[in-house]
Amino acid sequence: MRRLSIAAALLVSAVSLVSAAEAVDEAVIAKIKVEGFQHSAVMDTLSWLSDVYGPRLSGSPGLRKAAEWARDEMTRRGMAHAALEAYDTRVRGWSLEHFDIAMTAPQYMRIVGYPLAWSPSIDGTLTGTPVIVEVHSKADFAKYHGTLKGKIVMNGRPGAEPVGFEPEATRLSAQDLEKQAAAMDPAPADNEDAPKSLEDEEKQWSEGQQKYADVLKFFADEGAAAVLSASSIREVVRVQGYYDNDVRATYPSFVLSREHYGRLVRMIDRKVLPTLSLSLGVTLTDPAPLFNVVAEIPGTDPALKDQVVMLGGHLDSWHAGTGATDNGAGCAVVMEAARILQAIGVKPRRTIRIALWTGEEQDYYGSVGYVQAHFADLKTHEVKPEHAKLAAYFNLDNGSGRIRGVNLQGNEAVRPIFEAWLKPFAYLGATTLTSLNTGGTDHMVFNAAGLPGFQFIQDPLDYETRAHHSSLDVYEEAVPDDLEQASVILASFAYHAAMREDMLPRPPAGRPSH
Repeated sequence: MRRLSIAAALLVSAVSLVSAAEAVDEAVIAKIKVEGFQHSAVMDTLSWLSDVYGPRLSGSPGLRKAAEWARDEMTRRGMAHAALEAYDTRVRGWSLEHFDIAMTAPQYMRIVGYPLAWSPSIDGTLTGTPVIVEVHSKADFAKYHGTLKGKIVMNGRPGAEPVGFEPEATRLSAQDLEKQAAAMDPAPADNEDAPKSLEDEEKQWSEGQQKYADVLKFFADEGAAAVLSASSIREVVRVQGYYDNDVRATYPSFVLSREHYGRLVRMIDRKVLPTLSLSLGVTLTDPAPLFNVVAEIPGTDPALKDQVVMLGGHLDSWHAGTGATDNGAGCAVVMEAARILQAIGVKPRRTIRIALWTGEEQDYYGSVGYVQAHFADLKTHEVKPEHAKLAAYFNLDNGSGRIRGVNLQGNEAVRPIFEAWLKPFAYLGATTLTSLNTGGTDHMVFNAAGLPGFQFIQDPLDYETRAHHSSLDVYEEAVPDDLEQASVILASFAYHAAMREDMLPRPPAGRPSH
């Protein structure tokens, strides 16, 4: 026990020495804090992105207008080379013109719900009494074969969801953070939120998409007129889309609030048959190349200015809300971090590049397109010259909660560096470094290319419980103090990564394929 205590003490001392050796510019951090806390523009930026230009579905006019605004705004703020950089993936544009969902008999009820993105228009008004089915896989097809032609289909029965007695918005507790900090394995088998690699994520995604496509094709082959399903959460409608590049819809689908869907199911069970009226008008445009929004603060050191520190978040969103927390918040923070650095007049040695990705909701289209064009082929692992020049990539895409630390993605070599960088923000709650991987955001693509990509640990608030992909994904769900804190920390991380003598250490060898 004595030897173990001495060894532990030596290890702590060694880490402390390394952390102390990592340069931290307290004077610049003080300026960042003053600018970020006393003159913040982050909520104004978020309002433009969400209130004015949201929602921002991939391929839609709203997304392009938001991208053009972001490009022009970053140019106005003094950033260089602001542009919409196209990549090869194409997505059909889809815009809502109008829709209505109602029960017209035996009483009138305006039904709360939204169409799935990329649903086709309804010619006139579709009316009828819905039929209830339970079709979740190929095993369910036979029992409904030949019975659904021309029908409004309600797929599934919402399970009982008790009234919640716990708050839906939460912050990470000290115990939560201690548990993350103590993790040793980046991807433990009992933690499904810690994927081993992009390859694992892609495998899971593909399997889910294939199962989903099989069900959609079944309803199309059977001639269903429309398909309705219940929202996965109470009181709010969580709705996504058809994933148009994978499945081309031939009939419209709608997601209804659990409460209204449940009433319809109970009425049908009691043989009191409701009549539904559905209308939907959309504009579809031919597939066009997607694009990312990029802009830079140029580096000033002749020996290092060709090296790049990147900050990013995804600009696209779903359509029921305005994309405020997913991921207008991340984009607003990224833009604000750059604004802060511009405002205080720093001269970074390396170039700091902003990237606002598109097509993230459809499977990382934007970041994959960018990484493939600039850094590496994700299948062959053949690297491009720019691969050697990326110092770091920092991503923000888990809602509007404040930063509590960083997921290291198994890259232990950066631990002492980030310990030093987080220390000035410990009083703001940002203290935790965890070996655990986190997935579901664009940093995974950079890691897959063997590059140091990181997603910050954020307070969950009500992101997963309410706002994520739902009609509640609006400006009011963002917390100003949290976004200001995140902007300041991101600005400091970007500055210090751009100023240190060496680039950040690369992740461990063994890159998975995409």
